[in-house]
Amino acid sequence: MLMKSGIFAVIAVAVLAVSAVAAPPPVASMGVVVQSNNASLNSSPVADRATIFSGDTLATETAGALRARFGSSQIYLFPNSNVAVNQTANGFSADLTAGSVLLSSAAGESFQVLANGAIVQPKSNQPSMAQVSWVSPTELMLTSRRGDLQVTMGDETQTVNEGSSYRMMIAPAGQPAASPGQPSGGSGASKFYLVAIVIVAAGTGVALWRAFESSSSN
Repeated sequence: MLMKSGIFAVIAVAVLAVSAVAAPPPVASMGVVVQSNNASLNSSPVADRATIFSGDTLATETAGALRARFGSSQIYLFPNSNVAVNQTANGFSADLTAGSVLLSSAAGESFQVLANGAIVQPKSNQPSMAQVSWVSPTELMLTSRRGDLQVTMGDETQTVNEGSSYRMMIAPAGQPAASPGQPSGGSGASKFYLVAIVIVAAGTGVALWRAFESSSSN
């Protein structure tokens, strides 16, 4: 009887050991929702303080808004916006497929916005703030509030200087760029050009910039 009990005990310990080895490690969160209104996380209604994991999709409805924090960096979604977020080595990336996002990063952190085949990111690891809007498959709106932005598509890179705003026009592969003096699109990759525009500072935008600046300085 004692021998049987000992055998069962050994088997139980072995099963527990195998289960511990087989169990996947816990998945670390990448961020948290700070504010939300008419917004969703992975197509489900989201509430403040909800946890965000790499690969999650954030979206807002008409008159919706969502603000999230990733470390010391932040993202704000304007109405009718949709992004898939992923953690990166020193910050986060946002795959923008609709609407507009406002982003900020603290010193030593960074963000990337992926849209229409382009990558928009701070040019350095200094504190940065930017707004990126998806207009159409061939047009984006880019604004840099703090720090220079680097815009890359294929092997082409251009800079959006601090305090400036641009329309980014994309010429699909094989089509000439529409702007006079710009290189024509080659057969292997899309081309783009930037058109400077005047920044219109709406009241909501100014309030958001100030809120981001205040949060980033804390």
